[in-house]
Amino acid sequence: MQLDLQPVRRRQAISLTPLIDVVFILLLFFMLSSTFIQWRQVDLSVAQVGNDTLSEVHRLHLISDQGAFEYAGQHYQMQDAIAMQALVLKAPEAVFSIEVEPGVMTQTMISLLDNLKQAGAQHVSLAGVLR
Repeated sequence: MQLDLQPVRRRQAISLTPLIDVVFILLLFFMLSSTFIQWRQVDLSVAQVGNDTLSEVHRLHLISDQGAFEYAGQHYQMQDAIAMQALVLKAPEAVFSIEVEPGVMTQTMISLLDNLKQAGAQHVSLAGVLR
């Protein structure tokens, strides 16, 4: 009787170590490249004077980067939350249109829009830059 002396072939197992390494590298990449800042948006209305539903347009004139603006001949500061709420409560359904002086930063304009929304204004709009 002859003996079979050939070594028994082992089944080749696939190593999971490289796969796990790749998964951890991808996880690390997405964790480090992601931002977790909450994005916010400000809805803008189109100020049309002839529109029946939005016929009342209040024009605010943004004067400086410090948040000073003018409305109906009076000066206001956008940091003054009480004055902003009183201004909006006079006509909450009206469109508040913002005219911006040249040289005023965009962030100041967006902050004024955001403050108007927080004070209760339902419709805000941009009138453009004054020349």
